[in-house]
Amino acid sequence: MYWIPVISIFLIGTIVGSFVNVLIYRMPIDQSIWTPRSLCPHCKKTIPWFRNFPIVSFIAQRAKCAECDHSISWQYPIVELINGLGWATSFYMFEPLYALLTALLISVLIALAWIDVKIMMIPLSLIISGIVIIFFTIIFGYLHWAEVLWGALTGVAIPLIMMGITYLLTKRQGMGWGDVQLGFVLGAWLGPWYMMMTLFLAALLGIFVWITVSILNGFDRDRPLPFAPYLVVSATLMLFYGSSVSHLFDRFLLL
Repeated sequence: MYWIPVISIFLIGTIVGSFVNVLIYRMPIDQSIWTPRSLCPHCKKTIPWFRNFPIVSFIAQRAKCAECDHSISWQYPIVELINGLGWATSFYMFEPLYALLTALLISVLIALAWIDVKIMMIPLSLIISGIVIIFFTIIFGYLHWAEVLWGALTGVAIPLIMMGITYLLTKRQGMGWGDVQLGFVLGAWLGPWYMMMTLFLAALLGIFVWITVSILNGFDRDRPLPFAPYLVVSATLMLFYGSSVSHLFDRFLLL
């Protein structure tokens, strides 16, 4: 019986994920996220409600638009699935109000990271949305002001130091200002210690992906890679499993 509400939350999360897809598609082109209704980006036909069920419609239509038969991007079901899992995990692990705030922040972070992959830019409106969610989390007593301030300072100071060192060594900007803003949000949410580990894990992920891409596509020292996805993945890992990761990290330091 316990899994029934979790599955229900997963389904709600996929519906919210459908809206996250709207953000990902429309924000980079400065289009309203409220109007018009969902439409096919190729034939521009409005998608009726009975063909707009998250994940299910994609499978039922065999990844093609029912009107123009053009292929539908795999982005849509993947975002819906990830968002559904994020919502289900939040409500499985936390009490309802804190779970709701966590789930909303995860949705914002998914949109933010995906947009960074597409256009190498983080919309300020999503950063502000994250700050608003954190503000309510403080108001409801789930976060303490001191921990938030120290975490935010950590999330800003370390990336700025990394940017400065990178510029001195290479005369290039290693990260964008959007990454610093994201560090502010994640640091405020996670606190200073978890934020430091988030930055460490994100750097490892970034290096791994850069090496992998270089092996597949050839070495290019100037190849840009968005950093927000690695920050978001690492922060989500710390949010849900921070104590376990911290324990493993402590054991690694003792080796």
